[in-house]
Amino acid sequence: MTDGRRRRWSALPMVALTVLAGCATSSSPVQVAAATRSAAAPTWFLEAGGIVPSPPAAPSTIGLAPVIPRPHAPEFVPPVVPRGVGIGDDPPPAVCGGYGSPVQISPGAVPGPGTATISWQADGRPEVVGYRVQAVSQTVVPGSQPAPPQESVGQPAGCTAVTVTMTGLIRGSVYVFWLEEAVVDSQTSVPRLVQVGTSAPVVIG
Repeated sequence: MTDGRRRRWSALPMVALTVLAGCATSSSPVQVAAATRSAAAPTWFLEAGGIVPSPPAAPSTIGLAPVIPRPHAPEFVPPVVPRGVGIGDDPPPAVCGGYGSPVQISPGAVPGPGTATISWQADGRPEVVGYRVQAVSQTVVPGSQPAPPQESVGQPAGCTAVTVTMTGLIRGSVYVFWLEEAVVDSQTSVPRLVQVGTSAPVVIG
């Protein structure tokens, strides 16, 4: 009896080992492959001289030349011209005076002994028929101020300079010359004076 019991108990560890070995080898190939891919190489494997696969090398660029843009000749774009109309190269007709609106004219004044010569470019508008110049003294006197000397001149023919010489001015005095245009009113057809500019102050010699 004693020998039979010993044989049965000694056989149990072998059965247990067989069961455990069967469990260890029951993993499917898919599970083993997944575990192999997800697990990093252990430290002892690297220390023992294990070889880890290197990542794929970057593609080589040896022998490939960069593409450099080349300059090209500029294209000529002809001007857009309506069909049947030639390209005109004549300058536009000059406007006499070329003044804007409102008209601003700064006449020049050249002093002389008791005189002054005032000049400006004519205003070519058809409604302008003449000009008036006033010599306004910058010296203030007691009481009422005397009426300034004045000269009138008609509109010249064509785009020319207009010149007026004023006399009887006080020598050593400072004057400013006011310029007015005689403009025909479109409603009444009567000329009216419109101040269009003044000169710089000048000293009469």
